[in-house]
Amino acid sequence: MKERETKHLRLIVTRSESDKTAAKPKPSQAYQLAFPYPETSTVVFLYVATLERDEFAKIIGDYAPRWIIDVRAVPRLDIIAASRRSAFVLFERTKAHYVDLFGRLGIKSYRAAESNPAFWGGAVCDLLEHSSQKGPYLFLFDNEELMDSADYILPNIIKPAIGKAAQFARLGRSEANHRPPAE
Repeated sequence: MKERETKHLRLIVTRSESDKTAAKPKPSQAYQLAFPYPETSTVVFLYVATLERDEFAKIIGDYAPRWIIDVRAVPRLDIIAASRRSAFVLFERTKAHYVDLFGRLGIKSYRAAESNPAFWGGAVCDLLEHSSQKGPYLFLFDNEELMDSADYILPNIIKPAIGKAAQFARLGRSEANHRPPAE
């Protein structure tokens, strides 16, 4: 009897194949393996200041976050969607729980000491530990210094809430990183 073949699910690179060749998988292969089903312990830091609305919608579709944690002093949703209402429709459609973190904590400025991830990281950890909803997790930033600081500090703080196997990634970049290379 012939074995039934499934063409829509195919492993691109196996562990043994990559070990034999001792070569790293190409970025396109890693991308194919990572989407569209990210692990529940995936944490993405997203720089939204230079992101287009359609790019944001694609990221939401690709990562399917269950938590969207907004770490912006002024969380303008019209930057990431056509309007505040359409942003919440997008969040509902993907079953994401949106949290205006700085609003909850009363942080109104990046200059305030409380804007340091060492301060608000504990609040995020408590929020996630006391919820039955798991990730993936998407953190929204519009301040690169804050995102860099969070990337350095936050993983150690929130791992107890999301698991030791947490995977952290960064997406988006500032205008300075968008400059064309010098000729």
